[in-house]
Amino acid sequence: MSKNLSRRTLLKVATGAATLAGVGIGDMPLMGRDGSDFRINPDSVSAGSNLPWYRQRLVGIEVGPSGANDEDSAFYSRVSGKEIVENLLKAKVEYAVIFMKDQSFAYYNSKIVRKCPGLGERDLLREVLDEAGKHNLPIVAYCQIQYDTSVWQAHPAWRMEDWQGNSIASRLCYNSEYLQYTKQVAAEMMEYGIAGFHFDMLDFGFSHPYGCFCETNCQPRFREQYGTEMPRPANPTWDESWEKILNFRANSNTRFCQELQQFVHSKRPDISVDFNYHGYPPFSWIEGELPVKHAMNGDFVTAEGLPWIFGYNNPSFLSLFLAGARLGGPIQVATSRSMYDYFDPTIRPVADMLWESSTYLAHGAQVTFVDKIRYDGTQDPLVYERIGKVFGAARSKKEYVGRRPVHEVGLYYSSRSRDWFARDEPMRYMQAFYGAHKALLETHVTTGMIMDENASLERLKEFPVVYVPNAAILTGQEVSLFEKYVSAGGNLLITGLSGLYDYYGREQNDCSLSGLTGTRFTRTIPEPHNNYIRLPGALKQAERSGLLEGVPADWPMLVSGPMAVFESGTAQPFGELIAAYHLPVESPFGHMLSPQTVLGPAVFINRYGKGNVVSVACSPDAAFAGDYRMPEHRNLIRNLIRYLNPNPPVLVEAPLNVEVVVASDEASKQFLVHLICFSSPPTAVAAPFGKGKLVLSPPMEQPMRYEANVKITRPFLKAHAIGKNTQTFRNGNQVKLITVEIHDVLIVDL
Repeated sequence: MSKNLSRRTLLKVATGAATLAGVGIGDMPLMGRDGSDFRINPDSVSAGSNLPWYRQRLVGIEVGPSGANDEDSAFYSRVSGKEIVENLLKAKVEYAVIFMKDQSFAYYNSKIVRKCPGLGERDLLREVLDEAGKHNLPIVAYCQIQYDTSVWQAHPAWRMEDWQGNSIASRLCYNSEYLQYTKQVAAEMMEYGIAGFHFDMLDFGFSHPYGCFCETNCQPRFREQYGTEMPRPANPTWDESWEKILNFRANSNTRFCQELQQFVHSKRPDISVDFNYHGYPPFSWIEGELPVKHAMNGDFVTAEGLPWIFGYNNPSFLSLFLAGARLGGPIQVATSRSMYDYFDPTIRPVADMLWESSTYLAHGAQVTFVDKIRYDGTQDPLVYERIGKVFGAARSKKEYVGRRPVHEVGLYYSSRSRDWFARDEPMRYMQAFYGAHKALLETHVTTGMIMDENASLERLKEFPVVYVPNAAILTGQEVSLFEKYVSAGGNLLITGLSGLYDYYGREQNDCSLSGLTGTRFTRTIPEPHNNYIRLPGALKQAERSGLLEGVPADWPMLVSGPMAVFESGTAQPFGELIAAYHLPVESPFGHMLSPQTVLGPAVFINRYGKGNVVSVACSPDAAFAGDYRMPEHRNLIRNLIRYLNPNPPVLVEAPLNVEVVVASDEASKQFLVHLICFSSPPTAVAAPFGKGKLVLSPPMEQPMRYEANVKITRPFLKAHAIGKNTQTFRNGNQVKLITVEIHDVLIVDL
């Protein structure tokens, strides 16, 4: 994974079943879309199981070196396969990933890759496998692809080249003979008893220059595929020729992965193959991966959580994104035992790692912690002692994870908007998506993610509400899907500039969603988008009084983010979109002035067929993930969801820092309500002036006592929590919990 970003490389609630057009949880099969058991099968972990290891096992550790050096005799000279396995067992792992080929060395007896000098005559892979075999512990071999500097130096014809024909440092062309070289390396390791390969760093770079225009490999293949010369623009042109370049990159990456996987399976069908994935936010077209296309490479998809890079909402966000990108699973998330970087010698508190791993597991993902061991190859026993406590707790809850998720809202992700609207500024689109997830997370509205690449009417109908945050580019096919979904009784929430840009990211004269929203587009508001909305106090007396819960009436609320002006057609408008004053000259105060002019309605409600559409002319979601976020942004989003879906089967009242995940078990006729609590002391701002908003939360050190109320809106027999430190009290159709558990599960027998 990235050497630049990392070594492995961002109130009342409700949770609902997919109850649309007569479909309830009892009708939803507990199967993946590939016909396999949904995600991880918690009942199949045994030596005699026919399922592959990644469908049985929940928790593992990746072990690798800190650095790579042949200038001294110390680097990795004291590493021991026996010590590695002994520590893995202390940590209660169920599988392990061990570095065997990185940017400089092999750590086994290779005839192709230069072996790490510090190992001498020893074969680390043999040592690890001999010890692991005694304990039925699957060992996955780590193999680095990009940033392989040893190969880059030895084979100039395999290098990526920029548009001018200059070699790009340490990057290798996917269309070169490097693929054959990698197959030879894999063939060597397949002679050992490994359980799988983890191939790392499948990207086109994380910064300029990116992509490959090499004359030796890419240009001939491009000419063969498209019947024309490969354009070599100095900068993106955002036209038909640029689309061919982006497609060519994505296809080159996928071809490399698929051919490598096919080669491995042709030799050893029992060996798993996975590739480190960079199709998720904040990554974009620059890395050359698409959310669904590249999540489908490998036997499962694995990506990096890393709260210290991507923030403390990311474990939830990433789990949901992976599940939406690879429908039916399996999915895996990797994170670090260190607090600030893969290579620092710090160790996270047990509570912090337990919270993160519990989040992944509740969402049905495997968890891998990465340990970069000491420079000389020895290990820190405290790392494995702490992870052992985390994994012991995780394994004790194995029977409660991997069930069918029950989601109320489907959050719609537009990769086309990511690439062609946001272009070189990913947050121009992704900020609204991040903010939408954050608002739903904090108000305990259970959420799944829908990808434009695999969207279907069947997929949309799994959700009572589909939420489209600032998806500027929506094709005619997507709009047609939304129309069919709403006509059948679905509910749609739309925000920001959704539908206002064409296929190539150019602003249109009309909105492609006008028929659904019942509005007429007037104009977009030029940046900076720091304007206001105001909701009338008269709503308190109307049937829409819930729209003001937690949002002051008749108050101009700053909403920083994309917005446009619309007129009402068939829709019922309410509220006001208000422009701010703007100074005619540059001023440090001129970007955030008070409200001035009413531009048009703020919110529109339109009946369409059997369903409803709510459209918001601004982006409270983008605002809630921005520098000027306020609780009222979150509350407005919650209120709009609750207006569209007022009576989901499970409603939870809990602190904002408690995540709620609901699953159903048809065989046992149960709801499983996961409650995962993150608690941390306030942040001390020790950042450069103006950067205080970006400071991360401190790691979590201890659990927090809290109360939660769970309302079940259908008849049920009984309910109990699995936590030893949890008290439950039933009052009619509500269950009150008092707990100090970081992760607890309320079992509701229906």
